[in-house]
Amino acid sequence: FTMANVALEIDDSDVRRMLASSPAKLDRAMRGAMNDATALLLRDLQTYPPQRTGSSYVRTGTLRRSWSRDIQGDGLAMRGIVGSNENMAPYNRLVQSEADQATVHRGRWTNTVQNVLSRNQSTIQDMFEARFAAEFG
Repeated sequence: FTMANVALEIDDSDVRRMLASSPAKLDRAMRGAMNDATALLLRDLQTYPPQRTGSSYVRTGTLRRSWSRDIQGDGLAMRGIVGSNENMAPYNRLVQSEADQATVHRGRWTNTVQNVLSRNQSTIQDMFEARFAAEFG
């Protein structure tokens, strides 16, 4: 996966002590929340803006198909990865990276990696809190 590197940090210092006593609950909460979060990010990153009126360009859907997600590890070391395969869509940065976005896409293709992450940060935080509340009460 090659794309702009961005990270979302969740402040979990208050719950780490509680979680150490119940690794099975921790793993279920983390896996559920990570699944929720990566599914949300994947959906938003795969969403194309409306096609330009009058455009004769036929979309292939390759960029959409280049996106995938994976969950690795367990417990507090779990990591969710959402990325675009650069071999499949070598132009991915020119479309969905704020730093590298081509002029033709600016203002139209607003679901850049950075925008999608920023826009969904509080929703993802809520997903983790809900999963932990369900497991730990």
